[in-house]
Amino acid sequence: MTRPTVVLTAAVPWDGTTARPQHFARGLARRGWPVLYVNGPVTWLAPLKNRDLWPRLWPRQPLLDIPVPALEDGSNQGWLRVLAPVASLPFGNVWRILNRCNQRLLAQQIRLAAPGPYVLLPMLPSSVDLVPYLHPVAVLYDCVDLHVGFRGWLRPATVEQMEADAAAVSRVVFATADTLATRMRRWHPDVRLLPNAAEVDHFATAHRVPVHPRLHSLPEPRVGLIGGLGPWVDWDFLAGLADALPHVQFVMIGPVETDVSALARRSNVHFLGLQPYAELPQYLAGLQATLVAFAPSELAHSVNPIKVYEYLAAGKEVVATSTHEIDKLAEFVWVVRTAAEGAAALQRILAGECRTEPQRRAAFVAQQSWDTRVQQLHEALLASLPAPLRG
Repeated sequence: MTRPTVVLTAAVPWDGTTARPQHFARGLARRGWPVLYVNGPVTWLAPLKNRDLWPRLWPRQPLLDIPVPALEDGSNQGWLRVLAPVASLPFGNVWRILNRCNQRLLAQQIRLAAPGPYVLLPMLPSSVDLVPYLHPVAVLYDCVDLHVGFRGWLRPATVEQMEADAAAVSRVVFATADTLATRMRRWHPDVRLLPNAAEVDHFATAHRVPVHPRLHSLPEPRVGLIGGLGPWVDWDFLAGLADALPHVQFVMIGPVETDVSALARRSNVHFLGLQPYAELPQYLAGLQATLVAFAPSELAHSVNPIKVYEYLAAGKEVVATSTHEIDKLAEFVWVVRTAAEGAAALQRILAGECRTEPQRRAAFVAQQSWDTRVQQLHEALLASLPAPLRG
């Protein structure tokens, strides 16, 4: 019997920054699961903040089939499809009744996009209101952020209740960070820590690929930050680094989601925008050090940063602002609290110092692969199903 379709509701679009949801979707499909990846929601008011979101209000191509490479033994019964839903009503995270309306409409689109039965793998608390309409065989909530800590049009009490409800209907709850796991254990007895990871083999190619042509015009030394560039970034910290080290070129790679004009005016800071995931090793090949810069907040302490694992897999030294999850990696990362400390760490790196021995770093990185994380998820999904549906 064919396995149920895994409906993965992500916070980000498939073609955005490649992160946990895309890796989970591909990995599960390779293990024989039918997977429907549901792009992050966009409301009818979204273009007022970002004009680039206009095409997502009513997608011209709402359904996309993604090729799934076969496993080494040649078996591959899974498939991967991406659903771009139509825009939803705003304020669903403020008033629950609006969220229920949005999820009812989304459920109709899911049923047209992929056959049931379903397993729901939500990464958004709001997805709990899909349950009455999809009737999934099982729900496994993946808690990836402190959702009540986000800014914008939300009511923390509404979001918290949806998250508690998502935990209540789940067989298992996953959490990416210690603080999130502690929070979720208030509502569920089986919460498993499942941190982020890296596509290790992909980023390890940074040792042997040519430097990306877009970096050729920037003199060395170069220091880079790769990832979403939004209000969660500590822009004052980055400005302090750029001012303290005027001979260093700071390269920012990723989608810009906030006003960066003050930093962009500096002659040694360069914004290159979102770049293809396949080309990131080439960019890393041209960097002498890498950065993670979270603005101090409760939200930042709940983030398990994917980029740290990717930087380390590429063999790069990492300077990162202190958070709970970053501090756990202090053996491998230069943890700093101020721009002055960050500048001092970069100077030591540029002088040839390493945070730890390459062999120790390689041994750590080998344990932080997406393949390992997906296998844990795969096993939990199988265990949540009755025997006839395990395929």
